[in-house]
Amino acid sequence: MQTKDQMSEPDFQRLVQIALNDLAIRRTVAENDMADVNEEMRSLEKDDKLDRLDAQIRAIQSDYDHYRQFLDPEFKMDVTAPYNE
Repeated sequence: MQTKDQMSEPDFQRLVQIALNDLAIRRTVAENDMADVNEEMRSLEKDDKLDRLDAQIRAIQSDYDHYRQFLDPEFKMDVTAPYNE
């Protein structure tokens, strides 16, 4: 396993952006699940499921806030650029 010191700064920034995008997607999915639960489930089931989803969202947000600290605002990643072989 390589350490951060063995990565170039652009590689590290790309990794951070990928992680942040993944966490943002996970949070959106969990928030959508919460909306679905609010519409479909009964009271006791609903409260339990909402509590678990809320805990999941808080954990995701905590990770997102942690990794965002490493993001260089000057680094621009072009997600439409093709991968090089």
